[in-house]
Amino acid sequence: MDIFVSIFLAFPVVIYSGLLTLCVLYWLFAAMGILAIDCLNFDLDLDLDVDAYHAEIPSTSLGGLLMKFGFNQVPLTLIITLISLIGWIISYSSFQLLLLPFYDVPWIYYPAGIVVFFVVLIIAIYITAFIIRPIRPLFKQLNATNHKTLLGQTVVIRSSVVNNDKGEAIYEDGGAGLILQVRCDESYQFKRGDKAILLNYDATYNSYQIVSIDEFNGS
Repeated sequence: MDIFVSIFLAFPVVIYSGLLTLCVLYWLFAAMGILAIDCLNFDLDLDLDVDAYHAEIPSTSLGGLLMKFGFNQVPLTLIITLISLIGWIISYSSFQLLLLPFYDVPWIYYPAGIVVFFVVLIIAIYITAFIIRPIRPLFKQLNATNHKTLLGQTVVIRSSVVNNDKGEAIYEDGGAGLILQVRCDESYQFKRGDKAILLNYDATYNSYQIVSIDEFNGS
């Protein structure tokens, strides 16, 4: 048990240990109803917004990478959990086989640990992509059905800016609320707290086109 704890807390295993611990706690809270499955959201007010249920696909190399592995079609929380679990298993084994003999030689141990961390991360990403491949169509079908039911609903702008490239709004569903990626022409000049209508859904970018309530009502 002491060996297990020592490796669990050793670099670089501790990074995956921490991520995996957070994921386990998240799913426990979600199972108890304390957290909604899609409540995990990072809003740094820096226009770097990530929806917990589906990873947004920005027009960058990162977006292309997400599409390459199919991560945009599966809940982000599931992806993070799988990468953390697979990364922890591989890094734990790698520590025993490769790093343990150099534990008392810091100038070898830490550089080697950094290399092991990134190699394990890459392997974990590829294995995760392979695991989720068979279930991607299921989430895609479920997601398409959910999006159709939201069209025509009122949302409240959550981000400081909404334009053709970025924007975020919240839909009050009677629970924790849904954080949605929204887009619109800059002429609308939506600001935080304004209300808008979900007009249509763009599956490619996992975002909704919105219009003002007055325009939707023909005013």
